[in-house]
Amino acid sequence: MTITGDYSYEDFIKYPKIIRNECLKEKKYRVLVDVIQVAKSKIPIVELFFLGERIANVLRDHIKMALVCDGEKHNRFLQKVATNRNALIRTFVSEVNARIWLTHDHEDEPFLEIES
Repeated sequence: MTITGDYSYEDFIKYPKIIRNECLKEKKYRVLVDVIQVAKSKIPIVELFFLGERIANVLRDHIKMALVCDGEKHNRFLQKVATNRNALIRTFVSEVNARIWLTHDHEDEPFLEIES
């Protein structure tokens, strides 16, 4: 799934439910979401917190999501909020690493990213 356009909290808060519904409809439980092309200014930390909570509440540990983004450390905050609430999510700057992680079935083992 690729998301483009301008960042809007009102839109992004809806995506976890859209993703879940599509995954359930297709009976696919792993999804790669690319948000690199989203035009954004500085996203308030509180919005990242609520987005992380929403991802965790909607996807939980049922759907594994790789999020490809620009690599700024605020994206890691979103990941930490969601994973602390039992979501299977990880942020990446490389689509290659995201795809490898999605197929990696040993969540209790460390995942080493490939240098690009």
